[in-house]
Amino acid sequence: MAVEWISDEGAFAGMAGEWDVLLPGDSTPFDLHSWYLSWWRAFGAGSAELSICTLRQDDGELVGVFPLARRGRRLLALANSHASVFRPLARDGAAMEELIAAALGGRAAALSLVGLPARDPCLAALRSGARPAGAIASVEDSYASPIVATDGDFDAWRESSKPRWGAPLERFRRKMARDYEAGFAIVEAPGDLDAELEDGFRVEASGWKGRAGTAILSTPETAAFYRDVGREFAARGQLRLSRIVLDGRTVAFDFCILHRNRLYLLKTGFDEEFRRLAPGLVMRLSIVERCFESGLDAHELLGAESEWKNKFATTKREHASFNAYPRRPLGVARYAYRTALRPALKRVYRRLRPRA
Repeated sequence: MAVEWISDEGAFAGMAGEWDVLLPGDSTPFDLHSWYLSWWRAFGAGSAELSICTLRQDDGELVGVFPLARRGRRLLALANSHASVFRPLARDGAAMEELIAAALGGRAAALSLVGLPARDPCLAALRSGARPAGAIASVEDSYASPIVATDGDFDAWRESSKPRWGAPLERFRRKMARDYEAGFAIVEAPGDLDAELEDGFRVEASGWKGRAGTAILSTPETAAFYRDVGREFAARGQLRLSRIVLDGRTVAFDFCILHRNRLYLLKTGFDEEFRRLAPGLVMRLSIVERCFESGLDAHELLGAESEWKNKFATTKREHASFNAYPRRPLGVARYAYRTALRPALKRVYRRLRPRA
């Protein structure tokens, strides 16, 4: 097999068809070529050098891709907080091993990956591939993404989860319908894409996310990314939006992707002026109901665990980070810092913080 490193965006853009052939049976939207291309154009171009490791057979067939970028002497995943799952893709185990060997042998001062599913075979392949490649590696637990399994009985889920809701969500929903001219658009393909996105982004930025600078509209790069993702997945027929409108005003908004019978939540927000009615939680309950009604396997809440997600979740997916360094003095020093010194400093900080 032949290894080729792709650094040209045009060549990357032209790989869509053959890239998506490699998708595994448990693929997510974050495995798709269109996701990585949108991510690179928004966050990578100008701040790093595209460095996608590809593996091809002698006949030219693509059998593996490792979406990476080079920043200085480090190789990094094409991922950040806006991409909840990351992994290399390969046709089979042998191709995965050779792809990982090529990436680990890419003459980088470090290979840093985030968002790796803890149970994915690629993580074991990364571990086992480090030593033959002359690298020393560390794997660290990262975060757990809550999931609502919706392939069972809705009434059973409702009965088990309702004590965790913390508010009478069904009564709030009835109150909305009674006291307002209420509209509930739940898990629907967009009609007027641009208008619905901009309205939803405005709601998402109106509360604490806007104040914290983490809303979609907080930076031009993030806004460009989600607009591009919206257009790409709407064209694929996979974009699903939800919103609650009271007296003509959108008070809750959800931005999701429907992929292989699972609904993935990318962004959500609500109007804090209507906090007393918990519109975000009412919308989440309505979305979970719709997932059950539609026969979906799960509603993926993505990101790290949080109080509101755990009100609805039934299970979770663990993720890990992976870092590999050359077995040279500087690489060993970086490994020691990451695996021993940094955790010790964190423990000291946690002990001192309450006193401060």
